[in-house]
Amino acid sequence: MMRKIKLTKANKIITLKALAPYYYRERALGHSTQESGRLILKINSLPADKKASFSAEEIFLMRSTINQLRNDQLAKGQYTDAADDMLLKLF
Repeated sequence: MMRKIKLTKANKIITLKALAPYYYRERALGHSTQESGRLILKINSLPADKKASFSAEEIFLMRSTINQLRNDQLAKGQYTDAADDMLLKLF
């Protein structure tokens, strides 16, 4: 099942910022990074403010990594408005 999501420039940055640590952690552990790498390339190549189709697996990966970024920011006492905004778009 595919779902269309409109990514603003800010939400693209937040999503890529969340996916990068996941990608490198999985790579360091010797796990497959094909799915996350493909998603990073897909998001990076999208023009801002355009709708794109994402699979359920891609949305789950984005949601879980953005939530991890949000939790890391909260633990440091930082604001999470941008991460919260992106999470709401994914629901």
